[in-house]
Amino acid sequence: MDQSKPKGKPRMTEEERAALAKKLDDDLEQFMEEMAAKRAAEQTTKKPFDFDEWCKDIDQHPAFMKDLDAGLNGQYADTLSALQALKYDEDDMEDKQLSAERHKDEGNKHFKFKKYRWATDCYSEGIKVQCLDRKLNSVLYGNRAAAQKHIGNLRSAMKDCAMALKFDPRNLKAANRGAECLLELGYAQHCVDWIERAKKTFAFTKETEEEGNVTEAEKKQLDSLEQVKEKADEAVLIEERNKRKARAEERKDLEEKRRLLKALSDRKLNFRPRLPFSRPELMDWSLLDVSLAQTSERYRVSFNQDGNLQWPFLIQYPQVGQVDVLTDCDETAQIGAVLRPMFETPAEWDKDHEFRLDNIRMFVSDEWNEYVMEVWEWSTFGSILTLPGFQIVQGLPVLVIYTRDEIERKLTPVGENKFVIN
Repeated sequence: MDQSKPKGKPRMTEEERAALAKKLDDDLEQFMEEMAAKRAAEQTTKKPFDFDEWCKDIDQHPAFMKDLDAGLNGQYADTLSALQALKYDEDDMEDKQLSAERHKDEGNKHFKFKKYRWATDCYSEGIKVQCLDRKLNSVLYGNRAAAQKHIGNLRSAMKDCAMALKFDPRNLKAANRGAECLLELGYAQHCVDWIERAKKTFAFTKETEEEGNVTEAEKKQLDSLEQVKEKADEAVLIEERNKRKARAEERKDLEEKRRLLKALSDRKLNFRPRLPFSRPELMDWSLLDVSLAQTSERYRVSFNQDGNLQWPFLIQYPQVGQVDVLTDCDETAQIGAVLRPMFETPAEWDKDHEFRLDNIRMFVSDEWNEYVMEVWEWSTFGSILTLPGFQIVQGLPVLVIYTRDEIERKLTPVGENKFVIN
C-alpha cells in the first residue's frame, strides 16, 4: 500500500475511475493533435526541428510531467487532479494491470496452439479490465486482431488494429495487420492511405520520444509495411483499370439500350411489362430476356447485321399440346419462308404429318386473350408484332398453329380478322 495516500480519502468507484481514465485519454489525444498541428505549421514555414523545444512542450502535459504538484495551477489542473486521484488508487490499478497481463499471457498460449477463438476471449477479457497501461491495451487489441484474422473476421480484426494504434501509434504489428486486412477485403486505396497515415503517426511519435531511435524490430515492421504497400499499389492500378473498363461497358450497354428502345418505340409495339422508352438508364434487360424450360439458353430481341430486329418466337400447337421455339426471326422475313423447311419433315409427335404449311392456319391472340387474329404465310414477323391489340409478353411473341380441319370447326368470326376459338 502506498504510504503517501491521505488518511480518510474515500476509494473511487469503478464508474469514477473509468471517467477519470477517459478524461486523461481525451486530454492526451487533444494534446497530441495540437502538437501535430504545431509540427505541421513548422514544416510549412521550413523551420528546422528543435528536439529540446519539443521536449519542453511535451513536459507541459501531465502525462509526461515528473512532478505533478508543479502544475496544479496551470492549464491542465483538472487533468493533474485526475492523475493524483488515480495515483492514490494505485493498488487497484496494479491489480488491473496484473489481471490484464494474465489474460494476455493466457490468450498467447491459446494462440500458440491455434485455439484462436479461445485466444480472442482471453484478449477480450483483458481489454475489459480497462487498465491504464496504454501499451498493454494496444497489445491486447493487436493480439485480438491477429486471432480474429485467423478466424476470418477481417472487419473485426481491422477495427481492433485501429484501436491498437489509437492506444500506441508505435504498434507497427497492428499497422501491418490492419493493412493486410484492408487489402484482403478489397480496399486497396484505403490500404495505401492506412499505411501512409500509420507511418506518419509512427514517425511523429518517435520524434516526441527522448530516445526516438528506430529499433531493428521496428525497421523490419516498416519494411513489411512497404511490401504490403507495394501490393496495394498494384491492386489500386488494377482497380482503376477495372473501373475504367466497367465505365466503358456501362456506356456501351446504355447506348445499346437507347438504340433498341428507340427502335421498339418507333415501331409502336405493345409490351408487358412496359418498357421505359424515354428513360434508357432505367432499362433492365430482364424485361426482354426470354428463358424457357425447353432450352437452357436465353434469348432476346436484338439487331442483326442488316440493322433489322430479330426476334425469338414461341410456336404453340394447342390441339396436340406441343411447342417449338424459333430464334433470330428477322422482322422482314415471311413466316412461310421460315416454317416451310421446318414442316417438310414431320415431328416425332406428328406421325400422320398433319402439320404441313398447306394444312395449317396461324393465329395470334390479343392482349386480353378475348379473340385471335389470323396471319398468313406471306405475313412478315414484323407485321405480326404491329397488329392492333397484339402484345409481346416478357419479350416473347407467340404464334398459335392449328390444322385446318381442327380450327374450321371451332372458329367463330367476331369482326374483321377477329375470331373466337370455341
